[in-house]
Amino acid sequence: MARTDRSSLRWEFPARLRRSGKTIIQRTSAGTQGIFVAIRAKPPYAASLVTADATVCALLSGSPDHISLVAIGDNGIKRTDEDELCAIHVRNRLEGRPGDADAVRRLILAGGEVGRFHDPARPYLHPEDTDIALDIDRYDLAVRVNFEDERPVARIETPAG
Repeated sequence: MARTDRSSLRWEFPARLRRSGKTIIQRTSAGTQGIFVAIRAKPPYAASLVTADATVCALLSGSPDHISLVAIGDNGIKRTDEDELCAIHVRNRLEGRPGDADAVRRLILAGGEVGRFHDPARPYLHPEDTDIALDIDRYDLAVRVNFEDERPVARIETPAG
């Protein structure tokens, strides 16, 4: 596999992924734990601020009787501003309220988690990742998760239209 500059890969990843047709294996801990918590959801979605509106559209397209939002936080142990505020933002959108992307960004940036992305002891966290993660509705896609051979498999789902 050819090496790619990681900084450009993070910025261009979703567009490249849609065009490539390749299978990508993502490593995550808290996100995977959240999917297993939500295993009975039909269907479960992995939501984030960058896919909030598309996820709302996908959830509502099935006319569900009930929607549960699960904010996993830091490894399912510690609550985090980003996850809690993402759930509140998605709930607002599900209930027909416009939400306030700027307020969500300001609250997260004022919170305690952003500093870890500037910690030299954590070279695997990149400061520019916060800009990407807080670009609310950056991507017009939802991430639907199905279980195949007892493993979660995420697939991109784009709004009908």
